[in-house]
Amino acid sequence: MKKHKQKAHKPAGVIELTERNFASAIDGHPLAVVGFWAPSLASSRALVQAFAAASSRHPDVLFATVDAEAQPAIAAQFDVHSVPTSVIFRHNIIVYARGGTPPPEALDKVLGAVRALEMEQVRRNVTSVDEVALGGGGVPADTDSIEAYLRPALRGAGSALAEVGPRLAAGELIAIRDAFEPDFAERMFRSLDQCAAWRVYEGHEADFHYHHHNLYRSEEYPQDMAWCSGLFDSPGTKAWVGRLSGRACPGPAEVGASWYLPGDHSLPHNDVAASGPELHRQVAFVWHLAKDWRPEWGGALFWCAKGSYVPAAFNTLFLFNVTPASTHFVTHVSPFAQGKRLAINGWWTGPAATQAPAWNGPDRIAAGGSEILVY
Repeated sequence: MKKHKQKAHKPAGVIELTERNFASAIDGHPLAVVGFWAPSLASSRALVQAFAAASSRHPDVLFATVDAEAQPAIAAQFDVHSVPTSVIFRHNIIVYARGGTPPPEALDKVLGAVRALEMEQVRRNVTSVDEVALGGGGVPADTDSIEAYLRPALRGAGSALAEVGPRLAAGELIAIRDAFEPDFAERMFRSLDQCAAWRVYEGHEADFHYHHHNLYRSEEYPQDMAWCSGLFDSPGTKAWVGRLSGRACPGPAEVGASWYLPGDHSLPHNDVAASGPELHRQVAFVWHLAKDWRPEWGGALFWCAKGSYVPAAFNTLFLFNVTPASTHFVTHVSPFAQGKRLAINGWWTGPAATQAPAWNGPDRIAAGGSEILVY
């Protein structure tokens, strides 16, 4: 008698993953629980029911299943040899994998522990799912490079950032919204928000005046800011920005932080400056960490070449090659501003740059959950 495979019935709140939708479902999700199962096994069906019940207790979590018999390639990629097996992803990172069906209290406890993880530490030891699912060979990105902390759609040779190079070389301003992994952005926001070492800096030249609050002295950096500064100055980051911008940046990175309070501003300037013997600023970066900032409060970056007013927005990364034409300024912060206009900013340095060529390409690049705008 021919044996018929039992048809899978998915409870509400649990989605079925296949090779077609696995990467898109997991990519960028803050917390996902995936159960590998076989519909013919009672123990596997119990796992699905457990997921359905848990989905009502944890509405922020993605609960999903993979039929290991119907999707052997996915099971093989994640080294699943028995079912049921549960795998938990936190922002594309595998943080838990175990066989069996966990009781409700055990699953709740595991999810609580997963939420409490410091993801920067986890990244040093695990493989991100986007690299595995998309055929990257399971090799983690260099965690000594700032690239490893970008959103998945922005990492690697085939990412949306590959289209940025000609724009940077042409002297355009690049604004990457939702640039970094949320945990990383939140961690650095907390570091700056809790810091009490800010100093007022004011100065002027013939046609340039500035007044703002900064962290420039490395000995006064909070611990996480010091770590992040080293990340921006790492060889891996310099190699990445060199590939991206077309400029060699072997010199020490100039990394600081800024807090624009009401009245703070920076008049037009182009950032062209020496940075030590035979070194010059090559590529500028501004990573905005201003939460709930409203455009009418000011503190926007005004890109003079195209008359573009770009408001500060949380987790937005600005990049531009420094040239005589990279003139910009930061608009006056309103006395009515309520939030903190925080940012990590600086320059990668190297030999003197050449004049930027013209660019006439498109102004918007889709990047998964992120967006790249060219000004």
